[in-house]
Amino acid sequence: MATKQLAQFIWIEKFRPQAVKDILLPNKLKKYFLGLIEKKEIPNLLLYSSNPGSGKTTIAKAICNDIGADFIYINNSMESGIDTLRSNISRFASTKSMHGGPKIVILDEADAGHNEAFQKALRGFMEEFANSCRFILTCNYISKIIEPLQSRCEKVDFGFMITEIQEEMKPKIVKRLSLILTAEKIQFDPATIAKIVDTYYPDIREMLKLLQQFTRTMEESEVLNDSIFNVQMINSELYDFILQNKFTKAREYIINHNYNFDELYSNFYREFIPLVEKKEKWPQITIILAQYQHQNSFVADKELNFSACLWEILGCLQS
Repeated sequence: MATKQLAQFIWIEKFRPQAVKDILLPNKLKKYFLGLIEKKEIPNLLLYSSNPGSGKTTIAKAICNDIGADFIYINNSMESGIDTLRSNISRFASTKSMHGGPKIVILDEADAGHNEAFQKALRGFMEEFANSCRFILTCNYISKIIEPLQSRCEKVDFGFMITEIQEEMKPKIVKRLSLILTAEKIQFDPATIAKIVDTYYPDIREMLKLLQQFTRTMEESEVLNDSIFNVQMINSELYDFILQNKFTKAREYIINHNYNFDELYSNFYREFIPLVEKKEKWPQITIILAQYQHQNSFVADKELNFSACLWEILGCLQS
């Protein structure tokens, strides 16, 4: 499936805000980012939160869109070697911007692996390209970011767990989810949406995944209600294990969560494939999933069949 088609199929991508003004943020924080955009100049930023799905990566990309900056996106959990700095970052940062403004490096999950040597080298690059390039780092654990890097960035907390911020944010999220369901022509019980927000706050990504997964099985006249909480979601942690080539961790996770193997293939097709950065791998992974899904209907051991599927996917990712 083409990238554009996937973006329209997966709600997380279909409804991902492209501009800062459209992102759900506390008013004070949105004012801060809009001020940066108005000046069309940003400092190095460190966006941190132990809670996933709160919008760190989305805001980083939206800033680049709003100021028309050339940017490169690097997921540090997958590319954390010094070679990444020397090749990808150095090559990008040392070339002239097509738009005349600063170039931006988005380093997602900068705390992945707590690679101190990588972070020290990154500090050097931030100094070397200070006149032409800015860096936006995201992380879950700011304590894993070395102090010299922290001191070179403006730090922004995306935790959103203070009571006052929760009281401000939750109604905004309820309203946004309600608008999405209305746009998708899904009938819903407003109280259920509020309960979803209370349950999964501040992880908007998980809220959207749950809603889309459940609505796929709804009849046309059915109303979305509390039965949604009976849906067994696949947590993004499982997908992270696979992207990080951790077969044993992924297999244990699946067994411990007692997932329905009949449903895993479709969920992987809809949710995992868009997470694979090398889009040329998407067709091959789709074929692998289709083959093992077909076998799943008549094999004696469904767990063994899915484990074999995982090995093939990992081999594809590493090739």
